[in-house]
Amino acid sequence: MLKKNILNNRKLNDGKMPLSLYKKFVSLMPICCVDIVFNVGKKTYLFKRAYEPAKDEYWLIGGRILKGESLKTAAIRKAKEEVGVDVEIIRMIGLYENFFKISRFDTKKERYGAHAISICFLAKPKNKDFELRLNDEYSDHKIITKNDKNLHPYVQAVLRDSGV
Repeated sequence: MLKKNILNNRKLNDGKMPLSLYKKFVSLMPICCVDIVFNVGKKTYLFKRAYEPAKDEYWLIGGRILKGESLKTAAIRKAKEEVGVDVEIIRMIGLYENFFKISRFDTKKERYGAHAISICFLAKPKNKDFELRLNDEYSDHKIITKNDKNLHPYVQAVLRDSGV
């Protein structure tokens, strides 16, 4: 079952960095992120992004790593924040890089794009009876059982490398 969970959505700056400074960082330098292939048996969950970059694309859950946070802890945190599920990390899949022509913070007048360096993990829910609670970063989800050539090339690559 799917529920929207706006209360679970932490602010981008997470109280650790002023949002204005984070916006500046995104415009000037790569952002280090974790992404998670959320897998249950033979089913892989993908989530439709609600805003740029990759707006309206089915994507992996994930986001930036906070200073002082381990990669696995970041992946576990992002899964809980974004889809409301406690996960167990199975293994690291690999390291990937994305260049986006537009970022979440770009305007019609100013376009800087975004550069993400993502460490990707395979994870499964800790509880088999989990309930998705998407935050406002996602508008929908879908379940796939095999890789799909209509997905973004990055998502296809991570799914292929994950072996699911």
